[in-house]
Amino acid sequence: MIAWVTSVLRALAIVMLLAAPAAAEVTLHAEVDPLPFVNGGYGAQVGIRHPALRGLRIAAASFALHVPDVLSQIGGNDDFDQRVRPSGALYVLYYFRPGRDGWVVGGSLRYLRLRYEHDDVPGMRADTSELSPELIVGYQWHPFKNGFYLQPWFALGVTLVRDGDPIVGDREYEPLPVSPFFTVNIGYEHTL
Repeated sequence: MIAWVTSVLRALAIVMLLAAPAAAEVTLHAEVDPLPFVNGGYGAQVGIRHPALRGLRIAAASFALHVPDVLSQIGGNDDFDQRVRPSGALYVLYYFRPGRDGWVVGGSLRYLRLRYEHDDVPGMRADTSELSPELIVGYQWHPFKNGFYLQPWFALGVTLVRDGDPIVGDREYEPLPVSPFFTVNIGYEHTL
């Protein structure tokens, strides 16, 4: 997954740099999401904002985590355990004030690899994969004015396509029709 993300970003950066006017300022960024680290995983994102895109930032991310039981068991899914195995996403976000404090909106297309287990059937599991778009709203805040920023954001996602069924033994996991997500990313951006 990391090699794929690196290849996509490298190709994107080359195309954008070749198309850039001589005086254009290209901004690169890197972010980590502390929530997956707290839950036994990881979350990282790298991307680029090019002046020709007028405030749009394009990024690729890779992440994995153990979903807290209080979240995975919503909707009658008692005694289920859910993990997001190494997965990825492409983000397109619009910054109303690029490089400064301000609101951000956009979306992502996630490729999720999920694993389900249930307390009543130890040793059994179900693995699924799905394609899931999500809508995002957030706020980017630069507390130190030196490139570092915090970006709290909220997303709502749906499943377009699922491969595999979330059934463990005779227990079926009932996914929510719309999946909410909230986190606060820590990032750094650098203008070339």
